[in-house]
Amino acid sequence: MSLVRDLPLAAASVSDDATFGEASRALSASKLAAIAVVDAEQRVTGVFTQDAQLRGLFPGYLAELRHTAFLDDDAEGLAERARTVGAEPVTRYLTKAPSLDAGESHTHAAELFLHSGLAALPVVDDGRFLGMLGQGALCDAADDLLERDQP
Repeated sequence: MSLVRDLPLAAASVSDDATFGEASRALSASKLAAIAVVDAEQRVTGVFTQDAQLRGLFPGYLAELRHTAFLDDDAEGLAERARTVGAEPVTRYLTKAPSLDAGESHTHAAELFLHSGLAALPVVDDGRFLGMLGQGALCDAADDLLERDQP
């Protein structure tokens, strides 16, 4: 049986006392859709997602609009918003997410991805953060099975 611990995991996390700005930079550097937020004991308290990054950096009313063609970009306003939100605690922007145990199967990981709607999930061992599993890494592992079975 293939286990989650055998998949490539990204060391993508910030501490729960990080700022939005620190989390945003870590998320962008990770190239994942989410990073873990961990406490001092390396236990996952939530994930910081690209959706949260967008909600923080752009005006909240955008989620209510169907089209923004009538809006002009306000570079100065966006820069001010970024400065303000950058200093806020990341904990204001957390998403609760299921954690994958390192000993779980690839099938269980696929199930959690499909049900959570997230494209990256934290992997834990004995409750402590090991790394983030991106949905792409799981798909790549499944593709490897297809290639072995093809003539």
